[in-house]
Amino acid sequence: MLKWISLLATVITWPLIAFGAIVRLKGAGLACPDWPLCYGQVIPPPGFEILLEVGHRFVAVVLGLCIILMVWVSFRNKSYNQYKTIMASCLGLVLFQGFLGGLTVIYQLWPPIVVAHLIGGNLLLAVLVYSTYRLFVEDEQVFTRKAWKNTKILKQSSILGIILLLIIISGGANSSTYSGYACEAFPGCHATSPFSFVTEKSTIDGEQLIPDEVEPGFFPFFQNEWIHMIHRLIAIIGGFYLIFIVVRNFITHPKSLHRWVGIAILVGVSLEIVVGILNAIYRVPVPVSALHTAIASSLVVFLSLSFAKSFRERD
Repeated sequence: MLKWISLLATVITWPLIAFGAIVRLKGAGLACPDWPLCYGQVIPPPGFEILLEVGHRFVAVVLGLCIILMVWVSFRNKSYNQYKTIMASCLGLVLFQGFLGGLTVIYQLWPPIVVAHLIGGNLLLAVLVYSTYRLFVEDEQVFTRKAWKNTKILKQSSILGIILLLIIISGGANSSTYSGYACEAFPGCHATSPFSFVTEKSTIDGEQLIPDEVEPGFFPFFQNEWIHMIHRLIAIIGGFYLIFIVVRNFITHPKSLHRWVGIAILVGVSLEIVVGILNAIYRVPVPVSALHTAIASSLVVFLSLSFAKSFRERD
């Protein structure tokens, strides 16, 4: 029973992260001015933005109930003793996510809280993938400390996970400060920069973003432009390093799961770079930006699988 609940929680968490991005991109993050109720009501007033915000909260509550059930099952059944710590960690993460979700409303989408909420969601997803893999694939033998002496793939999975975390943090900062709109060209920030291509002028709904007295170029000028370009730099350098490590250590690995994970990461990173470029030059369209978030969460899933697989094996 526990493994199926864990799988259900994992399946809910992955789209919930992208759903949260859609809520913010649609301007629905503050559609309900209070929390946990909406306008002080259990049944909120009508409205599309309110429906998005309340829908996201409802799915998050379902996820929380699944994790509470996971903890209850693991603590009631002695055969699940080895999973108690993992289940308690999931519960702690989902409660912390709920707390951050409330703060995002109370503090009106303050960027540090929004970024923390994004990171917490991806960490919860990673732990759920890890626990689900253990429940479905591993035997009843308890994981020992000797597993930490494992070699290359475990270390590489951990390093790649840290790099991906940095990329997601920079992306969260770029998104939560609405800096994605600040640069309309690639690879330079503006259309007038050398070797840059662009689809639209530096305007949103007819409003000029850059004053006439400022000559836009390759390098950023305003704070939001710097946030945007720094995210690009971190994402491109980190993405190519991910590709390098995957090609070097995963694609040729004798274990089939690591090879498939390597291929998935290779495709995911390549697609993420392309989608990121489209996201910039098309001025953050909701479907493209939500896909950008979903691919990043998919990379979290792949790396978590590799970490779980390599945790006990020997190279």
